[in-house]
Amino acid sequence: MIWQPETPTLQLGKPLSHHQEWQLAFANEWCRLAEGMADEHQVYDLANELYPVHGARDPVQVAREDWDMPA
Repeated sequence: MIWQPETPTLQLGKPLSHHQEWQLAFANEWCRLAEGMADEHQVYDLANELYPVHGARDPVQVAREDWDMPA
């Protein structure tokens, strides 16, 4: 089953693409785990690298795995 956000995010009145939603959810969780000590641009770059392989999975789980935390 492909991951989908619970509520679509709108930007300029249009929903984000699956890639953008995934990237946003991954970055939000990764930055939460970093307790505000993350470089947002680097986190988004990491999300872009991981999306082609893990885009169907829950981005929160992928972020936690990247932190080597249990899901």
